Amino acid sequence: MQTTEPTIRRGGAELIPYVRELWNLLFDHHVETGAAGLAVIPRDQSWPLREAHYAALIAARPRASIWLASHGDDTLGYALSFVCDFEGQSAVVLETLSVDPATRGMGVGSLLMDAVDREAAAEDIEVGIVDVVAGNPRARALYLRRRYSAYSETWMRSEPTAAVDRRSDNEQLPRLVASAEALGLQLEISSGPDDTWVSADAIVDLSITDDSLARETLGASNDPRREQLDRMLADLSGAGFWTIRFELPTEPAAAWLRAQLQERGFRISTERLVRR
Repeated sequence: MQTTEPTIRRGGAELIPYVRELWNLLFDHHVETGAAGLAVIPRDQSWPLREAHYAALIAARPRASIWLASHGDDTLGYALSFVCDFEGQSAVVLETLSVDPATRGMGVGSLLMDAVDREAAAEDIEVGIVDVVAGNPRARALYLRRRYSAYSETWMRSEPTAAVDRRSDNEQLPRLVASAEALGLQLEISSGPDDTWVSADAIVDLSITDDSLARETLGASNDPRREQLDRMLADLSGAGFWTIRFELPTEPAAAWLRAQLQERGFRISTERLVRR
């Protein structure tokens, strides 16, 4: 029986190899909890993508850290955090928190989060951000107990079509960006594929720029924006962009757009929680 508190070690890219199995356990946990109802990639494909993501993140952000919890030769859990700008303020992002299921309930996760929070406090950073996979109420409750609050939701649809066999057509991006702007949306492209869900090599990220979309709670069935939305989604798929994510403010905001996404097969993939 463990009688001493785990040791928390902080490092960078040199610690990436130590977290492989803990990431695989977190991947398994996401699958067990339903993975937000979205299709997932094979387990053996996940870590190489996550490893590359960590390496790129640490290379790009000098304040990125891996926090490794261990007891003797046993690795119990890890966290990865970095600092970013959020609404004009510095914020610490808890990118990953993974704890070996055999040690859950022993406070390892809290010790890791405490370490991240102490570093943030030392730099006078008060804002914290974490994204939680939808359908994981236990993790969500943990963060809520640490004073995080609901901020936004990401709705995702990733449905391969005939377009899956060809590369995304970047030459069509200016037209697609204009279509999004006409709906009051900002369109950006993120590199893929995702390390959990089945996705394209280029992922479309859409967010609201028109405040009326965030405020609107009802929409007429003949609202012309329904047809605009369908046309934009069809054009994206036709151009090879078949993985699409919408970031929406938390309920009850954006009720009209949320309803349209549900009708079109989108699901909540993650929820963003923020602590101020």
